[in-house]
Amino acid sequence: MTAPFKKISEVEWEPHFMTDRGAIRWIYTREKDDSPIAVMQIRLEKGVTLPDHVHRDQPDLVYVLEGKATMFIDGVGEFPVEPGTVVQVPPNTKHAIRNVEEELVIYNVFAPAIKYARGEG
Repeated sequence: MTAPFKKISEVEWEPHFMTDRGAIRWIYTREKDDSPIAVMQIRLEKGVTLPDHVHRDQPDLVYVLEGKATMFIDGVGEFPVEPGTVVQVPPNTKHAIRNVEEELVIYNVFAPAIKYARGEG
């Protein structure tokens, strides 16, 4: 059963699986919490650009907590993101975070949950 609450500060940072210059706090996952949604906090260092990618079955909800970067969504193009920006990427849509100008911290939600991926960075 999924815990009804957690303190994010008590969730360990793990290496990001797409870059060795980032980290993820997997707050809720199907594998660890039997959660139907995946919730994470992501930190990316200045200068990072993530590769274009797609989540086949899930919309990707991004809420920027800290920092500045450029986001790309296929069919929309590039646009700036900063604290307070909320982005919803439709399922099966190519997207990426590019050109992190200031260390970026985002809150990220996927429903249904994406698969937990242990970092290799």
